[in-house]
Amino acid sequence: MCQSCGMNMKSVEEFGTNADGTPNQDYCHYCYQNGAFTRDVTMDEMLETNLKYLDHWNKETGNNFTPDEARPILREFLSSLKRWKKD
Repeated sequence: MCQSCGMNMKSVEEFGTNADGTPNQDYCHYCYQNGAFTRDVTMDEMLETNLKYLDHWNKETGNNFTPDEARPILREFLSSLKRWKKD
């Protein structure tokens, strides 16, 4: 699972890449390439990006959340990921 956006990574092609080109198992290729994050965003900005894919997530999970219902759930989930976790 990507530790930035939460995407399930099912194959090495979905992994991000380190600076030396090797796969990075912590982050997906959308979030991390060549040893750096692809976008300089806040957790709230990532949350809003993820909400654009709410229909897909609802279909995969069998849920039927509205954006307002999903927002606090997603905020809690993202805050547990490596990129956003506060020590």
